Amino acid sequence: MRPIWQRHLIICLFLGLLTGPIYYLDRAMTGNGGGSGWITLDFRGLILWTYITFLAIEIVLSSIAVLFFSRFGALRIHFGAIVLSPALLVAGVVMYGQLRRAEMARSDRELMQSRRALLNVIELKEWSYFPDDVHPTEIHVSVVVHNSGRFAGNVSGEETDPSGSSQTVFESTNEPENQRQVRSGEAFTHVFPLKVLHPTQADNVRVTLYLFKAPSGPAAGDIAKVFINSPQKDDDGEYFYGRLPAPSRPHM
Repeated sequence: MRPIWQRHLIICLFLGLLTGPIYYLDRAMTGNGGGSGWITLDFRGLILWTYITFLAIEIVLSSIAVLFFSRFGALRIHFGAIVLSPALLVAGVVMYGQLRRAEMARSDRELMQSRRALLNVIELKEWSYFPDDVHPTEIHVSVVVHNSGRFAGNVSGEETDPSGSSQTVFESTNEPENQRQVRSGEAFTHVFPLKVLHPTQADNVRVTLYLFKAPSGPAAGDIAKVFINSPQKDDDGEYFYGRLPAPSRPHM
């Protein structure tokens, strides 16, 4: 074996043996997981695995350099690799982060594209107070669904004062028996019994309608659509949004 390779292996062995002290340093500094009394973050292994990653990069770089630039000597080669390895490590972390963000953005675009066809699966045709908007005890919604499933929902009304603060005026009392099985293309009127919290008139009503795939409990592919006065978007990846029409006169 050439002398430069012998010196190279000795230096690599020395750097490898430093893993032991690094391990105990890691335990001493992050042995309890880190964090404070109000937040707990687990940093155990951070120093050790950072050093191991750095060491792997350094050994690869120095081995390539010894193979092609042996005239510089083992010590100079390792010194250069030690200086260059942190930069490569940081660059690798940054590149991984960029690739990860790009992959997440691509996945989000695919998700939103696949959800676009479901935007109008639930249609709210009209809604009304019963018996009136001054002392309502129920809200009636006329709905058309374009998929079959288990239909449910909830409504709430708020009053906003001139300062901008709001309070809940009423909310629906949601019981399992208020849910129903519906067929694709079915049009129906659903009644939401109300619990009045403050005896005043609501100026902001929110209607949320659900179409669940499973007979009970949530499942993949469930649809939730929120109808409000001024929706800012059609879809946020979890809820669809639609404009809430003005209340119609109750059907007597």
